[in-house]
Amino acid sequence: MTHDIGPITALSRRAALAGATAVAGLTGLRSRSASANSHLDRNKVYTQLRGNLDGTDGLWAYAGAYWGKPQGEIAHQLFRVDGFSFNKMTMRDDGGIDQKMIECGFWQDPETGKLADQWVNPMNGLKCEPKHFKSSQTLSFNANGNQEISEERRAAMRHLKGTIMDPVVDGPIVWSQERLIVKGIRPAPEANIDPLTYNGPIATGTSLVTYTANVADLSEEFVPTTMHYQSMSNWYPWMRMGQRAGTCSFELMGRKIPNTSEVPERVLAFLEDRRPGFLENPWA
Repeated sequence: MTHDIGPITALSRRAALAGATAVAGLTGLRSRSASANSHLDRNKVYTQLRGNLDGTDGLWAYAGAYWGKPQGEIAHQLFRVDGFSFNKMTMRDDGGIDQKMIECGFWQDPETGKLADQWVNPMNGLKCEPKHFKSSQTLSFNANGNQEISEERRAAMRHLKGTIMDPVVDGPIVWSQERLIVKGIRPAPEANIDPLTYNGPIATGTSLVTYTANVADLSEEFVPTTMHYQSMSNWYPWMRMGQRAGTCSFELMGRKIPNTSEVPERVLAFLEDRRPGFLENPWA
């Protein structure tokens, strides 16, 4: 199924004509193999691609699929996913970054595209009620691109590591990657909870995202950017999988848009129906 998130920004004619000049004009930008010594500032590029240098929100529309794979079995596409996020990036005087993200996403039947408010889990045949998500994230990275973690949060986790990777330049294209690896402790369930909504004492998550833009656009105030995101994690409690071994995975593609007038109609309809006011005041 094709997922329409609006027109993905292609190489513009301006970028195509000026690409070689732009690359030559940025000191040290030669090839993928030279990326680590390209003189592009890791955190600045990440900020430009994910958000905006002036501190205004980076707006993202995304679409894709959600997969489930019980251990030893084939993967199942469980849902189509459409969503929208706001990303506020602040570059600090010490070279670090403070990042805030808030998003809304919607589970849909992968064949019909209708919202999945009621759902039969194909991996166990049980009736479930998917929870359309509104989630937020606050992260800080130091000047070296490593996540800053408070002692309190570190004590609550068995493993937590976030990294902004060096930008990769290949001709007219630049990539920036973020990797978040988490392993935490899940509290024991209450006595009256459905045991199938508890999937064990350990929660894990792997989040891998790549942002792609044109090198020529790095001199612009707004940098058109596309995104590919993939994750690995435990079952959601509402999937009623209990402690059965397996993995879930998001597979998402998205684009950064300059303003909310370009929110895809499909996502706009979901937001107006289920999250009224989100676009006007996302941080409320």
